Amino acid sequence: MTPLIEFRDLGKSFPGVQALKGVSFSIGYPDRGDVHALVGENGAGKSTLMNILDGEYAPDGGKLLLEGKETRIPNPHAARRLGIGVVYQELRLCPNLTVTENIFLGREREAGGGKVRWGLMRNASAALLHRLGSPVSPDSLVRTLTVANQQVVEIARALSLNTRILIMDEPTSALSLKESEALFKTIRELRAGGVTIIYISHRMEEIFAIADRISVLRDGAYHGTFDREEATPDRIVSLIAGRELTSELGSGRKAQICVCGPATAEKKAVLSVRNLSRPGCFEEVSFDLYEREILGIYGLQGAGRTELLETLFGLASKWTGEVTAFGRPIRNANAAEAIRNGFAMVPENRRDSGIFPRMTILENVNSANPKTMSGAFGVLRRNKMREVFKDSQRSLSIKTSSERQLVRNLSGGNQQKVVIARWLAAGPRILLVDEPTRGIDVGAKSEIFSIIKNLRDQGLSVIIVSSELAEIVSESDRVLVMRHGKLVTCLEDGDICREGIMRHAL
Repeated sequence: MTPLIEFRDLGKSFPGVQALKGVSFSIGYPDRGDVHALVGENGAGKSTLMNILDGEYAPDGGKLLLEGKETRIPNPHAARRLGIGVVYQELRLCPNLTVTENIFLGREREAGGGKVRWGLMRNASAALLHRLGSPVSPDSLVRTLTVANQQVVEIARALSLNTRILIMDEPTSALSLKESEALFKTIRELRAGGVTIIYISHRMEEIFAIADRISVLRDGAYHGTFDREEATPDRIVSLIAGRELTSELGSGRKAQICVCGPATAEKKAVLSVRNLSRPGCFEEVSFDLYEREILGIYGLQGAGRTELLETLFGLASKWTGEVTAFGRPIRNANAAEAIRNGFAMVPENRRDSGIFPRMTILENVNSANPKTMSGAFGVLRRNKMREVFKDSQRSLSIKTSSERQLVRNLSGGNQQKVVIARWLAAGPRILLVDEPTRGIDVGAKSEIFSIIKNLRDQGLSVIIVSSELAEIVSESDRVLVMRHGKLVTCLEDGDICREGIMRHAL
């Protein structure tokens, strides 16, 4: 039987990253609905593959076939014409418009004289909502709806385009258990109506509750498709992690919970976090960071890792719990206070939050250093700034033609070194690093981690958040694993292995 969707040897690369490597498999059939789960760790290639199907990206090689015919999808508008719709994890609705206005946004139905046929659109919206079993009124403002009902509006908008292939990316990440059950009911009804649903999720319990078939991607490559009846969670997780699971998580000590044991004479805690909670992000997180260590934090999308670092660095105002640094309670009400308390943070989004792209390297390196930025009468201490730059260039091997070069013209790896140099110039004692190697090449990745290890050996304590599981395993002294906003375990020594971390993360 001819598949509805078939990928043949698809490849896609970005600078420094081979996102897809000869991916070949099929999804669904034209004459019936199907729920096909697509699973894999962060960076496995799931989103890239779906972006090709949705027309966001063009593949570098290979073929995409719809009902046996090779098809090029140049943009999302072409995908909609082919009956392909997407419900994104981050909902894309206009909160101050009604449900009807959102469903038909950009496709308003007009009568003669340029008048919008509101009655026709409202009736069509009501019919779509009824099909989905939703009590939402077409006249409600989207901002008044729960997240679950907003998601129904997204689905209704996709169905208004006569969608026969619906991509759902982490659809339950912001839903309660009851709301998730309502969504599953909707998915089953869509499947019964002949819609093929591609369901991306990290939650094993959901996948085995809703999927007919499950496909696994790892490191941009395809690793098999299984009927739900023939698969087990352990089998799927072992494929995601790349190794067979064992009955024990590693060969060393048993995993400790949360704080990884008390501080001792050999390991002194420089940061103690107890019952830290931030509404909607994470709850009851407790751990210690020790002197001269690299503490890795791993979790899948939506686990709360970045939000945890932001909270520690003073970028969130509403949180509860206790934080102690160097033996005294702290609050870190804002980033300035965090810096005074010895914290520094290298953010996840280097382009938007890490560098000043229109400023020189000299200015970027010194931008957080009060000793060089505040001379007499507010005059910049240029000579001191150059000394700091030269020290940073030498110690971090920043490759540049001149201190006056704009930082936006550097490679990704050198931009990351500039961000690290800025914070080192401010003299931190605790360094928070979010996705340290995102968007940089393999050689630069090795350099960045060499720098981080040297900083640890010089006395800094470092917390690293990374979506690269191999990095977490190879570079961390200890590993915290987060899932759905909770810290579920801490792994040490021989327990730090891909399969153990992934099993807890899933």
